[in-house]
Amino acid sequence: MTDSLLHALSVPFAIVTGTGAGLLAVLLWEILSASPFGRVIALVSLLMATITIYHVVLLAVGPDRLLLEVLRSGAYTLVAVLVLTAIRSHQTVQQEHPPE
Repeated sequence: MTDSLLHALSVPFAIVTGTGAGLLAVLLWEILSASPFGRVIALVSLLMATITIYHVVLLAVGPDRLLLEVLRSGAYTLVAVLVLTAIRSHQTVQQEHPPE
C-alpha cells in the first residue's frame, strides 16, 4: 500500500516541480535573451520541459515504453547541443572581449 501511495503522490509532485522549474527558466530566458548566453538559457528551458515530460510519462505508464526511449534520447541530444552552444557562446565572448 505504501508503494502505490508514494507512486500516486510522486506524479503530481513531478508535474508541479517540473512546471515550476520550466517556468522559472523561461522567465530567466526573457530577461537574458539579448545576452550572449540567451540561446543557452533557451535550450535549458527546452531541456527542463523535456525532462519533466519524460518523468511524468515514466511515472504514469512504466519504464519499458518506446516513447520513453525517444524522450530520453531527445533529452541527451539536447544536453549535447546545450554544451556545444555554451562552448561556442563562451568562445565568442572571449574573442570579442579578450582577457587582459
